[in-house]
Amino acid sequence: MEINYTNQMTAEEYNEMRGSVNWRLLTPGQAERGLAHTAFVVAARDGGKIVGMGRMLFDYGYTAYLGDVIIRPEYQGMGIGAEIVTRLKDMVMEAAEQGDKIMFILGAAAGKEGFYEKLGFKVRPNEINGSGMSMWKEKE
Repeated sequence: MEINYTNQMTAEEYNEMRGSVNWRLLTPGQAERGLAHTAFVVAARDGGKIVGMGRMLFDYGYTAYLGDVIIRPEYQGMGIGAEIVTRLKDMVMEAAEQGDKIMFILGAAAGKEGFYEKLGFKVRPNEINGSGMSMWKEKE
């Protein structure tokens, strides 16, 4: 097994990865639009097969949102997720200007908080920040 990292992923691959961990699938249009408006993507491939991915939304000011870090279950625990997160953070810092301080935020999947803590993220709520929150809403 040789893992290669690229900065490209198709909408089909994006949904394929979401399905591999039983996440909600997106419509093809949603997947396309989401990728088109993503600042940075890292895809991990074993041969030609996508086995891991992550997206970073960045406002080029101070906020970078780490979204959709997904590793196929059979590839978890091999350091692929940590490599993807590190590459995404590095891409943001490279795009930032000298002296900028960037706030990286994320919404961890249940039970995955420890993975992110090992990478320097702090669980919320804490002494500085309140709880993170989310909502799904469907346009009718």
